[in-house]
Amino acid sequence: MSEETGTTTRSAFAGALRAVPESLDTPGTEALSEVARSATLAQNLAAATRLQAAHLLVQAMGSVDRGSPGPADAPPFGDSRPAYSRLEPTDRARDHLAAAMSLTGWHASRLVTAGVQVHTRLPRLRKAIERGLFPEQLAIDAACRLAEVPDTIIGAVESDVVGALSRDLDGGHRPSRSALDTAVDASRERHDPQAAGDAVDAAVDQRTVRFRPARDGMTSMWASLPSGDAEKLRRRIDSAARAASESGHPRTRDQLRADALCALGDPTTNDIGTSLYDAEESAGAGDAATGTRADAADRPPLGASWGTEQPIRISIIDSVAQGSPNRVQFVNGAYSSFDWLCEELLSGGDSRVRFEMLDPQPGVQDTPDAVLKYFITPALAERIRLRDGTCRHPGCTVDAHDCEIDHVIAFDHQRPELGGPTAEWNLVCLCRKHHREKTFGHCAYRPGPLGELTIITETGHEHRTTPHGPLAQARDRILDHRWRQHVDRLIADDGHLTNPPGIERDYRTGRDGSRPA
Repeated sequence: MSEETGTTTRSAFAGALRAVPESLDTPGTEALSEVARSATLAQNLAAATRLQAAHLLVQAMGSVDRGSPGPADAPPFGDSRPAYSRLEPTDRARDHLAAAMSLTGWHASRLVTAGVQVHTRLPRLRKAIERGLFPEQLAIDAACRLAEVPDTIIGAVESDVVGALSRDLDGGHRPSRSALDTAVDASRERHDPQAAGDAVDAAVDQRTVRFRPARDGMTSMWASLPSGDAEKLRRRIDSAARAASESGHPRTRDQLRADALCALGDPTTNDIGTSLYDAEESAGAGDAATGTRADAADRPPLGASWGTEQPIRISIIDSVAQGSPNRVQFVNGAYSSFDWLCEELLSGGDSRVRFEMLDPQPGVQDTPDAVLKYFITPALAERIRLRDGTCRHPGCTVDAHDCEIDHVIAFDHQRPELGGPTAEWNLVCLCRKHHREKTFGHCAYRPGPLGELTIITETGHEHRTTPHGPLAQARDRILDHRWRQHVDRLIADDGHLTNPPGIERDYRTGRDGSRPA
């Protein structure tokens, strides 16, 4: 016990960690090192508490479901609800933690998975975490990776992996995620080669490709592909980039690799993305590089390689009357590239483009007849998606294009005038899993006049989200413009405040009857 501070922190790996009474800019190197180690230990122990809380929350969610009243003839034990209306306790815990801890749905899901695994299947990892030996992210990564190991070999694999990670950490080395994957795969293959082969087959079913556009006109692509197919793709891209680079092409190797990848999806370009059908070639000019002539009749129809059999919907938010410029927008997730849309507009072809002028004022689509009908018109659905941008549940980032439109206050099919209307303020975007959570869960949902959504959990906590889509941003800009106009009328150039604004300024005269300059 320190006499000056009254507290002592003990390290799990190297004796006592003494609290330093001086400010952090005065102690020496040794004392600062002790402070850093003490803070790291505290963080690791807090991570152990969070993982335990996630596990207990899953158990509590299961208890709530088991205690839910069922039909009169329901069995005394178990959940008697139909299968389609049952929610997994892990999913409900994930949603609660995403809102309570301001996490994304993905991070909350991994926290819940790790908490359950550590406290039900991984006793060695649990002991190491509770001693503060594992950083939180490494503990979560290890638990989620070990969750894929069958119960028949989990004890042996856990012993190998936790031992290897502990030795690395004890030596001051933080294992990377790839090192963790290598350790798990090697141990799994050693203890059960057949299970390792089954895991490879199961991983193929999880293949996916994702696109995320950025504001600078670029789009990030993330893919998880079978190794054989990925190697074919890599070889083809590298081959095209290498051939162009060796021929003296001015682009860098990285640029050529990116262009070669993009060229795979565009039949109107060569292997490195150079157009085969420019204006001169369409007029009959020869190709200097290949000695061939481009025939306009052989050119693929515009839009054929882009999946544009459906009309392209482009919304123009009409803000001119409100003092802001009009803006062209489209629903998040509908198209990954604004530049591509412009190209389609300029080239024409078989693609169809539908322009829609949107009034940014809330509720302009809400007519007396429409609000009493359950059907949501395509124009209103597009408006809701433009307003919300993503799923409205806290922490969820599913694009609005992939979401469902839901009535916050449920629509009354028997007496529509008594239920939630089909109006803009009562509609929100929810992804499939959070739509099910709202329908079959125990939380209450309250809408707001501008698309706000307040979720009241069964614990009494309130989580409020606001829309962040293009339409909501346009409304914010309009309000900001109006406020600046109001301030300009309220405050004169010399700083004089006129209230109410617009009235004639009253100048006070001095003793000699003159006005101030």
